[in-house]
Amino acid sequence: MNLDRYEFSAARRRLSGRTEKRGAQTGMPIWGAIAFGAVFVAVGTGVVLMGNRVIPVDPKSVHAPWWVLTVFGMVFALAGLSVWGMAARQYQAAQRRRDATRRHPDEPALADYAWDLRGFTAPRWSRAVKALVLAVAMSLFLSIFNYWAFARNGPWMVKFMTILFDLMLLAVWVGALTMLGRTFKFSGSRIEFARFPYRVDQPVLVRWHPASGIVTARKGTFTLRCVEEWFESRGHGKNRSAHLIQEETWNGTWHLERSKLFARGEIMELSYDLPAVAPSTHLHAAKPVFWEFEVKLDLPGLDFEETYLVPIYG
Repeated sequence: MNLDRYEFSAARRRLSGRTEKRGAQTGMPIWGAIAFGAVFVAVGTGVVLMGNRVIPVDPKSVHAPWWVLTVFGMVFALAGLSVWGMAARQYQAAQRRRDATRRHPDEPALADYAWDLRGFTAPRWSRAVKALVLAVAMSLFLSIFNYWAFARNGPWMVKFMTILFDLMLLAVWVGALTMLGRTFKFSGSRIEFARFPYRVDQPVLVRWHPASGIVTARKGTFTLRCVEEWFESRGHGKNRSAHLIQEETWNGTWHLERSKLFARGEIMELSYDLPAVAPSTHLHAAKPVFWEFEVKLDLPGLDFEETYLVPIYG
């Protein structure tokens, strides 16, 4: 396929809007994640039982409707279950890595990640479901503050902050529904590996199979990039939290600057020359490094955006 322009950059930059963790680590040891999640599950379950009056509570000590306690407990319990889910995935990744290392001692790539040797297929439903669950959880949590601010005529500062968080929630719902719309519109998107694994000292040829639902693109970009990932702590004491950081260290981008009609079953081949010193993929490291192929297309209606992991090793 004839593309209009190619450019590359070795400037480091943080990628915004990233919520999908690629590495196997959670930012804490498995036992720590289990213990941390257990606190939230235990507290949340207890509060839910109080809200449903399974655990007796003096009504005079409850200064809100019982449903507020139930919702508060549900949010806490869901947060704990989410942490347990991350711990379970980290444990499964460690088990799989040990088994793969034993079965394939001469190929570290197979121990690093559960690669399909033929290619990488973009997940269709999982991210949309996660985005909807997040939106619902935030809605439940903020319902407590909306009750306090407006039903109980809270202070003006509480009303102001609640409105700000409601606007953030609106953005979360827009993003979740947009993702759901893309899930319905596009399917079957994947890349095919020209070889497995790619090597850092050789060109990378990616064969992209467009999703159904892509007919005419006004313009677009096809980017191969190297990314470092880690968790960054912010705040102090009880307000301390961990934030996912993904930072691009290199990218090569092909630009489509003219309208293109995609034929049914068309496969695009894109070739990239890596930098002289290219890092190897290392997804199970404490500070994971990975390569991804990103496609962004400007389409009528919903645009297409997708990323695919690429196995580039030393």
